[in-house]
Amino acid sequence: MKMWDGRFSKQSDKLMEQFHNSLPFDKKMIEEDIDGSIAWAHALSKAGVFSEKELSLVVKGLEEILDDYNNGKISFLPGDEDIHMAVERILIERIGETGARLHTGRSRNDQVATDIRLYVKKSLGRINFLVVNLQKVLVERAKRDLDIIIPGFTHLQQAQPILLAHYWLSLFFLLEREKKRINNAVTNTDIMPLGAGAIAGSGFNVDRTAIARELGFGSVSQNSIDAVGSRDFILETLSVITSIGIHISRYAEDLIIWSSREFGFIELDDAWSTGSSMMPQKKNPDSVELIRGKSGRFLGNYTRFATVLKGVGLTYYKDLQEDKEPVFDSIEQICLVLDVFSRVIETLAVKTENIQKDLDPFLLATDLADYLVRKGMPFRMSHKVIGKIVAYCIEFSRQLDTMGLDEFRKFSDLFENDVLELFSWRGAVDRRNIEGGTSKESVLNQIKLAHELVK
Repeated sequence: MKMWDGRFSKQSDKLMEQFHNSLPFDKKMIEEDIDGSIAWAHALSKAGVFSEKELSLVVKGLEEILDDYNNGKISFLPGDEDIHMAVERILIERIGETGARLHTGRSRNDQVATDIRLYVKKSLGRINFLVVNLQKVLVERAKRDLDIIIPGFTHLQQAQPILLAHYWLSLFFLLEREKKRINNAVTNTDIMPLGAGAIAGSGFNVDRTAIARELGFGSVSQNSIDAVGSRDFILETLSVITSIGIHISRYAEDLIIWSSREFGFIELDDAWSTGSSMMPQKKNPDSVELIRGKSGRFLGNYTRFATVLKGVGLTYYKDLQEDKEPVFDSIEQICLVLDVFSRVIETLAVKTENIQKDLDPFLLATDLADYLVRKGMPFRMSHKVIGKIVAYCIEFSRQLDTMGLDEFRKFSDLFENDVLELFSWRGAVDRRNIEGGTSKESVLNQIKLAHELVK
């Protein structure tokens, strides 16, 4: 027997029941569904639908259902279409007719919209917590690696020397922007639909502001059509998760490359690596490879739901049932990604000797060009001069830092003895002593700011 089958002359086909059923995945929202139902019961009591005794019976019954579910004592039936119908059925079986009045003035349309908003809001808080945790790990890593100089790369080619701490902090500040996106998603999720009914609003004069306060919502929806038909907050949540996943994937890519034998800049801890079933010498960076791979999963979930949503009119259509699996999956997986990546960064070993050996003196070419500019040469001319010096070094298998003053003066009379002072990795880094730069002083200021931001 269905809760809605009064106007039907025969039962649903078994295949239709299977096709229609969302309980296998939306049971994840049972806590939110019961919280919403308890708040609705309180509102109905104030509206005169329940007596105080009946309200106590309903609330106690709902709380016991949740407790029994958490203890594995609830059995769902094939006819339970979703978690909302399942909870209502069990409540009616336990407390009788009083339970059958719980759905007064309420539709599954505003009920499910409320449940998913509660679930997403709570999940965004969890994601934000894990983002902050990753930021804290990055700050500690930056402090630990403050004096390590690495080659910075553009186009996967050595570009300029930077502090490794500067690199870690680049992800910190990116995540700070992601937190703003999370907070915006929370704001747009924190609107209560309950009381909107199926489309036109509830037929009972319930106090929606009191319901919102009880459920922890910041505001109530201002339009019943918008309340039950909108899923923009899910699209925004999927977008935020996709953005975080894509950006972390880029850093994962760097760590994969850096952990290779050809680079040898880092080594992942054994706890976050795997071996080969055939080649006993292998140590694979599977943790960060999976992180890189899951960014495609997040993008797929976003695209999947955006494609569903674009063709759905207003207000509620069954298509919107397809909102839950992608958002549940993306939430679960981004929490794993953030947690694993924090542990990977926290435990990896930096191979400073390998990094020092790999520092190419050509990394200082820009410093040489800047040197000539300070001597009065326009930058475009100095760029060309240093380019010729680089070409000379390549042709004659010379290292830039082994050239003498006489050799430099063949390319420009502006070179003087002080040019040889440029060939210091520490000096090259500290010459970038500008706000946001890679000098030690600048990075220490970044660390100080980062500490304040994660307090």
